[in-house]
Amino acid sequence: MTAPRPVGPATPQEHTAPPEPAAPTEVAAPSEPAAPSEPAAPSWRSPRAWAIAALQSLLSLGLGCLVFLIMFGALLVEFDDVPPPGLVATAGIDALVGIVATLLIGPLRFLRPGRLHSIVHLLLAAAGGLSVWSLPASGIALYRIGLRRRLLLDAAAVLLLSAVAASWLALDMQLRNEEGVVFVLAPLGVMVLGALVPLLIGRVVGTRHELIRTLRERADAAERERVAAERERASAEQARLSAEQAGLSAQREADALRLGRDAESARVRAEERAALARDMHDSVSHHLASIAMHAGAMSYREDIDPATLRETARTVRDAAQQANRELREVLVALRTTADAAPLATVPTLQEAVGRARAGGQEVSLDLEGLETEELEELGRGTVVALARILAEALTNAAKHAPGRPVTALLARHDGQVVLTVANPLPRTDTEETATGPSDAGGGAVTGDDGLAPSTGHGLIGVEERAHLLGGGARWHRDAERFEVEAWLPW
Repeated sequence: MTAPRPVGPATPQEHTAPPEPAAPTEVAAPSEPAAPSEPAAPSWRSPRAWAIAALQSLLSLGLGCLVFLIMFGALLVEFDDVPPPGLVATAGIDALVGIVATLLIGPLRFLRPGRLHSIVHLLLAAAGGLSVWSLPASGIALYRIGLRRRLLLDAAAVLLLSAVAASWLALDMQLRNEEGVVFVLAPLGVMVLGALVPLLIGRVVGTRHELIRTLRERADAAERERVAAERERASAEQARLSAEQAGLSAQREADALRLGRDAESARVRAEERAALARDMHDSVSHHLASIAMHAGAMSYREDIDPATLRETARTVRDAAQQANRELREVLVALRTTADAAPLATVPTLQEAVGRARAGGQEVSLDLEGLETEELEELGRGTVVALARILAEALTNAAKHAPGRPVTALLARHDGQVVLTVANPLPRTDTEETATGPSDAGGGAVTGDDGLAPSTGHGLIGVEERAHLLGGGARWHRDAERFEVEAWLPW
């Protein structure tokens, strides 16, 4: 990394040394994310919610009845249509418990999360251990417990179900006059593994709902921040106009202009946070889709052996951990934006160079101290930032130094990845002195090369994006060339 250089002025191609920047308008930092909230119960006044509740009860009743008839038919075949009275009594208890559980499971969706909700659904989950008729209702109860994402509650459900199932299986073996621990442990293990599937699916869905809720809250807060910045900019503009009309001193007018520049800079920084948050949202959605796919496979496949089930569960866990890590980046600053470009990847760096060459620029991209494969190790947020910064630097060079060659260098130094983009200044710039007009007021000025005016907001966005990811950026010009440098943690 080169020696530190002073930060460039608001107009990137300006000759003069940058004036002392005014303190930017303070913007309230987003608060820390709150603890996971309980899922809200649907409104009992909604006809659609009652239709779903009735459908859950009817489907559970039908599926449970089908499973019960299959199991009872197998019992009759086993004992030549004359089963022991004890087994017939347990079958009656099975049917009675199953009917009650399946009829209750639908309306219980209106119960608010709390202590009563936990107790009732724990009992319904345990009912699956003594009644095959209630297995569909027990699965729905486990799913609702998983939605709350409480580890102690999940463990209590599995332990209670295991205890009830073990006791009921032991009673069944005694009535059949059979012995052997394996005949109890084998079906008990299958039942416990089966109970983990709806629990895990519930946790995944609950996590997704929490992510969406948090993103919406951050979006609302960010929108309020943007509106406040716009109001401050309008106030600064009104103050400038009032100063002109009242014939105030040039110093007061300059102060009003500086306030407008600071407000505009705050808006640009806020929009840059929006672009970063939107890019990372695509990545988080990818991980959630992977979680839903694997969890769905576990819920529909009945022939999965325990080893494959554990491997799939580890895959879901790893994807959830990766989504949580990337969520911490997106929660830094969320902003709505009209820019809907897809998430950048490592090839996007070369594509940005290709687009610049197609537009007539002479651009070269070199690597120093790293290989292309090593870039794949970078976090997606870092790759997105590098692609955005490179595109902004190339656009800036095309605007202020058309026809001049641009060199881009991507290097790795001391645990950082450094992107340096440099271009020679136009011939008219190198022949003029370095005492041109400064952009002290923050408004747009015409460049020394006679091209379109610039406000420097693109380079402000580069600095803000690098700062949000723990790095930094600076730009500098001398008598012969202009250079932009940004660095991010590796």
